[in-house]
Amino acid sequence: MTVIARFEVIPVHDGSLSRDIAQAIEALDDFDISYELTATDTVIEAEDVDEVFDAVQTAHNAVESDRIISSLEVDEQKEREQHVEDRVESVAGVLGRDPKRDRESGSG
Repeated sequence: MTVIARFEVIPVHDGSLSRDIAQAIEALDDFDISYELTATDTVIEAEDVDEVFDAVQTAHNAVESDRIISSLEVDEQKEREQHVEDRVESVAGVLGRDPKRDRESGSG
């Protein structure tokens, strides 16, 4: 079984959020998970749903802000392995190209 999740930790304050988000990302290193930061959220892959919840709670608690909003979406498939890169490759196969586009060049 593999669990794929996406989450956001959003500190509520004026100015840059980079330092706060870095605190959350660093907290994930204490867990046996894979993760990737994107421009809008973080994607996690773990073997166990409890580890996802623990990791996200730790990331949330790592942010030193007076107000923090966190959201979490979990996809747990108990009957089969699933991996983030497999999902991306599946869409790329249907598209016949990389599912990414650089707006400057107009291509992927």
